[in-house]
Amino acid sequence: MHPQPESGTGTTAGLPATADGRTSSAPPSGPAPAGAPDDGRMTWYVYLAIVISTFGGLIFGYDTGVAGGAAGFVADDYGLSSFMEGVVVSTSLFGGMVGAMAGGPLGDRYGRRPVLLLSGLLFTAGALISAFAPGLAVLLAARVVLGAGVGAASVLVPVYIAELAPARIRGALVSGYQLLTTLGIVLAYGVNALFGAGQAWRWSLGLAAVPGLLLAGGVLLVPESPRWLVSRGRLEAARDLLRRVRGRHDVEAELHEIRAVHRQEARAGSGGWRELNASWVRPMVLVGVLVAFFANGCGINLVIYFAPQILQSAGMGSSSSLLATVGLGAVNVVFTVVGMALVDRVGRKPLLLAGAVGMTVTLGALAVVVSVPGLPGANWLSFACLSLYIVMYAVSPGLVAYVVISEIFPLHVRAKATGVATFVIFATNLVIGLTSLPMLDRLGTATTFCLFTAVCVLFVLFCLRMPETKGRTLEELEARFRAAADSRAHARVSRGV
Repeated sequence: MHPQPESGTGTTAGLPATADGRTSSAPPSGPAPAGAPDDGRMTWYVYLAIVISTFGGLIFGYDTGVAGGAAGFVADDYGLSSFMEGVVVSTSLFGGMVGAMAGGPLGDRYGRRPVLLLSGLLFTAGALISAFAPGLAVLLAARVVLGAGVGAASVLVPVYIAELAPARIRGALVSGYQLLTTLGIVLAYGVNALFGAGQAWRWSLGLAAVPGLLLAGGVLLVPESPRWLVSRGRLEAARDLLRRVRGRHDVEAELHEIRAVHRQEARAGSGGWRELNASWVRPMVLVGVLVAFFANGCGINLVIYFAPQILQSAGMGSSSSLLATVGLGAVNVVFTVVGMALVDRVGRKPLLLAGAVGMTVTLGALAVVVSVPGLPGANWLSFACLSLYIVMYAVSPGLVAYVVISEIFPLHVRAKATGVATFVIFATNLVIGLTSLPMLDRLGTATTFCLFTAVCVLFVLFCLRMPETKGRTLEELEARFRAAADSRAHARVSRGV
């Protein structure tokens, strides 16, 4: 049930009123007010909101990068098997699955800001408890709490940015989340290298509280999403906020477009979980879920978590492999910036396709390198293959996946659908985290990478069929999928199905 718009004396500016003075729920008649609803203008208010919200990416990246390095030292302290070492890495991913599924409904009900605040606090608490954990059970429980914060942030940060950003540069702004994720990874690699000699894994895990506090404190300074305000009937608040974030007084055209789409959705369904299976929503959900799966099932977390072990298996020394992972993290950051410059120029589909092809080639080459016994320079050839793989990932699915997920779902189920896609991300990473070390131990490095190469081939086939979302407002994307669903329904009726 959708709440009624806020009422006041007389009528709400620009909206029709009923005889009793309340704002009418009928859609506005006639054309939208003159003026472009989205001229791409950015204000300091939008920059502040986006910078602070992307700290959610920093916490995700830091935990991803620090877990693999710290887990080896945890395993040494507690005498753990390779499977249990994977469990230490993956418990935060289980928490991420919980946070992803809960973050969407909570974000729809209470707003984007409160849930982002909660995610920062959960991450901070989990990091601090991990640092002081008296035993393995407490450590694992703390990492579940930490992961829940990461999962909720991973759902709502891209959604929040997409709902604030102008369509013209939305891709670059949403991909700022991934840039902070890569910065978090390289920061974690540096911390692992710094504390690795003393096996001070508690310091490595405890320092994760810093980005968590930055997110929790910063969220207090940023606005709510104007599209969420419209969905809750708070029209005057949405109008005032749009004026601030767009830097102009006339925002009626954008507000009209948001309201029109919201009212169309309200007539079509309640926004509950069953709406994800509606005929015009289901293709959007399928695209988002498959992008989420392939962007992580391509093997990136195997590389991020266990790069030191992979390089050591190719003949690189222990200390050299830890330093090499810092180099891999730096490559990830640099080429994420390159991808941010390309995503709104080249488009989502071409970048994903190019990246999927590149990852297929580089993983296949790595499988060949590690399968040849005594190959001269195998350690540095392996490092080169991993570096090129990360280049392909960074400019492509590493940032484009979250852009597509943040913009392809309709408003009334956006947070829930994003939660499902993010759940798939964490579930895929959980499986990879639990099985990677046993696969490397039992199947060998070459066979393991052959399996992930096959996944990348399927990724290429998917990219050939996915739709382009570049340069369209969120409302335009929604209208396009509605029209496609109506066309399919009409075709079925014409055939007598």
